[in-house]
Amino acid sequence: MPITLRLRLHSMGADAAGVRLLYFLSLFLSRFYMNRISIFLFSFFFALPISYAEEIVFRHNQNSLSGHYLGATNGKPAKAVLLFVHGDGATSYDAKGYYSHIWEPLRKHGYAIFSWDKPNVGNSTGNWLEQSMADRQSEVLTAINYIQNKYNFASENTGLFGFSQAGWALPALANKNSKVGFVIGIGFSKNWVEQGRYYTKIRHELAGKNQKQISSELNKYAKEVSFFKSAPSYNEYLQYSGEVAMIKERYQFVLKNFMSDATHDYGKINVPSLFLWGEKDLSVNAKNEFKWWQVHGSKLVTPKLISNASHSMLNADSFSEQDFGYKEWIKLMWLEQDAFAKDFLPTILTWLEKRKL
Repeated sequence: MPITLRLRLHSMGADAAGVRLLYFLSLFLSRFYMNRISIFLFSFFFALPISYAEEIVFRHNQNSLSGHYLGATNGKPAKAVLLFVHGDGATSYDAKGYYSHIWEPLRKHGYAIFSWDKPNVGNSTGNWLEQSMADRQSEVLTAINYIQNKYNFASENTGLFGFSQAGWALPALANKNSKVGFVIGIGFSKNWVEQGRYYTKIRHELAGKNQKQISSELNKYAKEVSFFKSAPSYNEYLQYSGEVAMIKERYQFVLKNFMSDATHDYGKINVPSLFLWGEKDLSVNAKNEFKWWQVHGSKLVTPKLISNASHSMLNADSFSEQDFGYKEWIKLMWLEQDAFAKDFLPTILTWLEKRKL
């Protein structure tokens, strides 16, 4: 059975003593350096922890998954709960602080949040690299059932908030028998192979390669896709790829999921859904995805292209890389909500308020 473990301060796991120390350090620094440093240290390490998160554990199959429930902060019972569903990679419940800047305005507007560490991340057991998209769907359904039973949310006021790779898991959960009332998707792509081709093209363009070189790389990508369709063993893959080979676990994950395509599931979406793409997405062909919905639209799906936004909905003027490294993370922590494209959060809040939950 799922069990509640404890309440914890919600700020990257900082304890109270450490928070106080960093607070006084910020006061000290403010006397000798820029006020901005003081404000940054105070807000990041001191102000955020006063927001409590309930740390809980629930089980999915053989995995013990560590999650965090954060209530609304407007002084009223939560009007709905949003379950955050990660994209690719070994993602913690708060995506190393990225989600926190999205959660804050949502909670102020009366929405609760539930998010959990992927298997083999943080305190969660198992291994996310062993999952298929069907496994991810099953995991999300387990989380939905847990939250609804524990906090008395109905399907109507339970929403999914997914990122990138979650686009091959969530649309199937938004059908006529859905356990959720609405879905928000960020940077979804219909087809894994098409998304990989676009990513490959952009990566080599950013590397400064000419058109002939890019065409050669895309031909290599097409041949690799054909090779994967033969379901090669890992040893065969190593011989094929050489020094650029993925580790075995990642290879098996890709082999299991690279044929993912959400087109069929899109046609069965039966709950209000908001799909957003960044106009300057370097990972997903956002403009093509947006145009697809304009042609094959549904009255229940609201597609929107966010101006000057990256794949992660960050301001593309400040975040212009395909990969998100430590430099980008520090910049995000410094800028906080100012790091996002200006229309991102207002678009979500406006759409949610229209739901009249």
